[in-house]
Amino acid sequence: MPRHNPNIPIWDYMDYRVYLKDWYADAKANRRGFSHRAFSEEAGFSSPNFLKLVMDGDRNLTEKSIIPFMKGLRLNKQEQEFFHNLVFFTQAKNHEEKNGFYSRMLQSRKFSQLKPLEKRQFDFYTTWYHPIVRELVNSQYFDGTAEWVAQHVQPAITVAQATKSLELLALLGLIKRCDDGKWQQADNLISTGPEIKSNVLMQYHQNLLELARHQLTAVPAKERDVSSLTLGIKPEQIPLLKEKIREFRRDILKVVSEEEDTTQVVMLNVQLLPVSTEIDKSS
Repeated sequence: MPRHNPNIPIWDYMDYRVYLKDWYADAKANRRGFSHRAFSEEAGFSSPNFLKLVMDGDRNLTEKSIIPFMKGLRLNKQEQEFFHNLVFFTQAKNHEEKNGFYSRMLQSRKFSQLKPLEKRQFDFYTTWYHPIVRELVNSQYFDGTAEWVAQHVQPAITVAQATKSLELLALLGLIKRCDDGKWQQADNLISTGPEIKSNVLMQYHQNLLELARHQLTAVPAKERDVSSLTLGIKPEQIPLLKEKIREFRRDILKVVSEEEDTTQVVMLNVQLLPVSTEIDKSS
């Protein structure tokens, strides 16, 4: 079977339906007589519009249907493996499933070659202690060694973990080596922005919540502060509350951004979560 190699690499896509639409448009333009029916015949599907149903979101792919589907797409072995994970990443019903398939996508040798930053960012946001290591580097007492870092992260990490963390932070450009061989932050601040949309960032915040749960019992009460508010609000007040939270974060960052004589790293979480459905005022 001749291989069709469109100018739309599968590695550029995070939604397989979007990929299929671009793939179909390219195949339609470059293969004489190509159609939805022609695809079904080549893949071995009885339905002449199966490709269209999948592209439009009216039909999902399954473990059984994905095999002949990839045949119709004429994917090579690496592309097939990536496409398989991309399909179930797109169709995942919860964050855990998405994260699992996304991590497999990142293991693709071709994908990691083309987008090494994706994997590094994934490693950064899916491991709770990397941001802590980055803040410890800023301490004037940091001696430049992974051993020192491992001793000061809480809960404790190994020297090997600290070493890999320093290497990752350097690759991401978040820290850099000084002339004396020690590390320092490349920038004073790092922020993901006001809205958290990425699946990777969702995992990061889940890790932080798990860490907070651990520290709640591990840290003496006099060294921590945990409080919450349960409020009755109107749904239209949520944007205002979110803006107030953003203002609070900016104020906190201003307070600490110029401080050089730091001796400890703390974690601050601000959460706003609906805990009821909207009340029907007509009832």
